[in-house]
Amino acid sequence: MVDYVHRLLAEGAAEIIVINDGSKEDLTYIFTELSVIEHCTVLTHDINKGKGRALKTAFEYFLKTYQHLKGVVTADADGQHAVDDVCIIARALENNENDITLGVRDFSEADVPFRSLLGNRITSFFFQFLYGSKLKDTQTGLRGIPTIELPRILELKGERYEYEINMLIYANKKNIPFNEISIQTLYFDNNASSHYHSVFDSIKIFTKLLSGFLRYFYSTILSGVIDISSFILLNNVLLVGLPLEVRIFFAIFVSRVLSSSSNFYMNRTFVFSSQNKLTHSIFKYYLLCIGIMLASYVLVASATIYMGMNVILAKICIVLLLGSISHQIQLYWVFKNDNNTKRQVIGEHNER
Repeated sequence: MVDYVHRLLAEGAAEIIVINDGSKEDLTYIFTELSVIEHCTVLTHDINKGKGRALKTAFEYFLKTYQHLKGVVTADADGQHAVDDVCIIARALENNENDITLGVRDFSEADVPFRSLLGNRITSFFFQFLYGSKLKDTQTGLRGIPTIELPRILELKGERYEYEINMLIYANKKNIPFNEISIQTLYFDNNASSHYHSVFDSIKIFTKLLSGFLRYFYSTILSGVIDISSFILLNNVLLVGLPLEVRIFFAIFVSRVLSSSSNFYMNRTFVFSSQNKLTHSIFKYYLLCIGIMLASYVLVASATIYMGMNVILAKICIVLLLGSISHQIQLYWVFKNDNNTKRQVIGEHNER
């Protein structure tokens, strides 16, 4: 660590912030030695509070002390992030002050621990499936973050490793470009020094990842409740004086308008955070609704008539299938931000 900080400063780092997140007492001498280095500040947690809290402590100090700088580069202290790569991320951040810059590892290399490979593949898949952005390394700790975004990133929830995935979700929802840059893939002793808890931390990360789909699920359920309750109110109370055929038609029509309008609003605002023109999204949304209704009819009828399935079972299966398909179409077409460009600069490390 001491040599690492000296090398970073020699390469031109303006300031170094080191977080002692409740390390053992027999390691205190390291932080004491670091604290006397010029342009190096050591901040200490009396107990281990987790990586998310450690990053927040550093960000708070940065904003109070170094707000004149363009941004901050976060790097792990376990040797995985080479000094050369930290400098590359810093230069990329200087050149792209509005981007979140990510140091991307190559997980196809032979010395990558299986748990790291599997964890990253799964989180990358779900991140793309749920949020529409393909990131090659969702768990990288080497990141360049512009100063202008730090106040809002500091407010994000998460005290451990889930804080880093929350950061990516926030950037994606706010349409902040990701700038991915290839870095060295360094692991030592099968990553034995990592404090990542395979079960506990993975559950927290996947809970955060799935929160986007849960919002979609809640929106769908609430819209269904609005549809059914408004139909009952119209058919049984407000339109009782009309002939039965007319009453049912208007009750279905009005309840569908109310439920679909509420679903559109919730999905556009809270689920997909779309910034597109309202008229464009409305046209695409209702075109999708028509397509889903036609597909539902064809598939349910086919499953019932030609496959002999129970109509209720067929309806449930088709609803689940079309619901997932509808989520992806809304993500990638209906509510996709037109200016959502994610620059990828892969392979820079190999060109050094």
